[in-house]
Amino acid sequence: MEVTTRCNLVCTFCSHSSLEKDQKGNMDLDVYRSVIAEGERYGTPATNLNGLGEPMLVRQLPEMLAYAKERGFVDVMFHTNGTIMTEGHARALIESNLDKIIFSVDSPDKATYEQMRIRGKYDRVLSHVRLFAAMREAMGRSTPLIRTTMVVTDKTVHQVPDFVKLWKPLADQITLQDLTWRSKALDTGEWSNSEQSAVPADMDEIRQKSIEHKVSFVCPYLYQSSYTFWNADVIPCSNPNARTHMVMGQIGPRTMHQVWHGKTYRDIRGLHASGKWYEHPVCRDCEVPLIELYKALDKRGVTFESARPDPESAAPRVAEELTPQDDTATDLVTQYKRQLVWPENVAKPVDAVAPRSA
Repeated sequence: MEVTTRCNLVCTFCSHSSLEKDQKGNMDLDVYRSVIAEGERYGTPATNLNGLGEPMLVRQLPEMLAYAKERGFVDVMFHTNGTIMTEGHARALIESNLDKIIFSVDSPDKATYEQMRIRGKYDRVLSHVRLFAAMREAMGRSTPLIRTTMVVTDKTVHQVPDFVKLWKPLADQITLQDLTWRSKALDTGEWSNSEQSAVPADMDEIRQKSIEHKVSFVCPYLYQSSYTFWNADVIPCSNPNARTHMVMGQIGPRTMHQVWHGKTYRDIRGLHASGKWYEHPVCRDCEVPLIELYKALDKRGVTFESARPDPESAAPRVAEELTPQDDTATDLVTQYKRQLVWPENVAKPVDAVAPRSA
């Protein structure tokens, strides 16, 4: 749930700077409540009040978090850059019964952090995380869980051990995230990411190698989650090109349930289920499948002509956010079809049918 697209930082790896004026705003509370209420109706377990903006800029954030908890969501969370936090903020967030707060810090090194998160003050962010933890302890609470996360780039990959060392005494969870989204198509040209991935091989070569070795990819985002933008557009993922080129539908004219089971969603799921994810113009250049395919190919011993040496390690360090712990990744389609069961007292939309078998 993208509660806002407004942000107080200019990060070198974020496409926020490419947004036009009319693409910035806060989510209407009626839209928010309608999606959350529908989530309650169908037993949706989790919501993340996050998008391309900074949620702490939304004054009603604690009330919005509390509303989701009151509606039965098991896991309510949001990401924040941590630049805004007072004792009052911390208390209100904790009292909302928020389950998880995720601080995006990205580097354990002050100079690196401030080069990547322009306008961000490293020492202030660290003090805000500690303030929040101290307030949670003072209130005698064990939740919300505190997670710190790092976007791994080619220039920060060697900082991972120091990042873990820095946050292990304080954070309940520490996560790494691969840098994704190299570019975004604009009417006036193209936005290009100022940072580079830690994955050592060329993305185009990874795609070609995956086709040659018949290693396919089914995107979990198509089956496990969706994004509702502040303007009520629904897209399947956070790819910056999806904002204008992958709109699945809009809340208001349609319900989330109708969008989720609609033809646009079914068509793109069909491509992935048939192993032809690369035929979709946005998915083809998406780093999520390419990075995951690199991991799979690397484990098979496939070599890449474009691979650059890693000065810090014999093996490249990449995040494991989407990597399955077993062989169930290709079962996403089957699992989804088995879950297409409607409660007896809920009317089934006309277009809500299972995707065609591949």
